[in-house]
Amino acid sequence: MSNYRERLVNALIKLYEGCIEAHKMNIEVLLGSHVGLAEHGDIMETLDQEIGKLAELEDKLESLERNFK
Repeated sequence: MSNYRERLVNALIKLYEGCIEAHKMNIEVLLGSHVGLAEHGDIMETLDQEIGKLAELEDKLESLERNFK
């Protein structure tokens, strides 16, 4: 793998991993904090959106690692 290509792939991996952790944290806060719940009118919809974003990023990371690492 060329250095430039390797750096791009690694940057994407780090981006996806960071975003995955951010969405996991959002979900943990929503599940465990009554304060977090007060800010969201429809908690189920908010959780569903966060889990959808998490799943999409996990799929992207898996695909990137499977095909380009």
